[in-house]
Amino acid sequence: MFNININRYVVVNGDLKSSRRLKYRAEVQEELKTALRMVNRRFKEEILAKFMVVGGDSFQGMLSSPKYLFDIYYAFFENIGHQFYLGIGVGDISTSLSENVGEIDGEAFHKASEALERAKKESMWIVFKSGWELDAIITYLMNFMADIMWSWTKRQKEIIMYFREHGENREAVISASNNFGVGERSIYKTLRTGKYRLCRDAEKALLDLFNR
Repeated sequence: MFNININRYVVVNGDLKSSRRLKYRAEVQEELKTALRMVNRRFKEEILAKFMVVGGDSFQGMLSSPKYLFDIYYAFFENIGHQFYLGIGVGDISTSLSENVGEIDGEAFHKASEALERAKKESMWIVFKSGWELDAIITYLMNFMADIMWSWTKRQKEIIMYFREHGENREAVISASNNFGVGERSIYKTLRTGKYRLCRDAEKALLDLFNR
């Protein structure tokens, strides 16, 4: 029997892949800043310390619970056009809470840093580090989801994200059909070829784990 205490702090560290070699690095950094502002606004109830840029091409923030990780990852995925690594650490903090993530430190931050370094070293999309017995399973399931997501074409991404954000039901298919000017069968085909059901099933399994 494993025990998960979700009343601990969740620190998310991100880093843009190979950003120093980008020809349009300044534009990508501005896109990152815009994406972080959007995430801070959309998820303000779940964010304990706002996401902010650190070190030019990296970003960091702190959440109240791991159960919001997927919605936030999808938001990053949708709004940051460049690929990125993510290190997630769950644990205590040794300082007072602050809206400025740069003023906080502790176990959760150290784990997030270690997780990000492992992600970069092993070329993984995401590494989850909490000390729980199921860290490896969580990490590989999240990488499975991310691997599928980053394989989507621009069109698949637009349709699937629209479907996700509009309820993931029959009405969402009809709405997507009207919005993109294609038949409903085309929307279903995009969801099928994009393997969104597998992504969603993996997400539900992890959410169930976090909610136990």
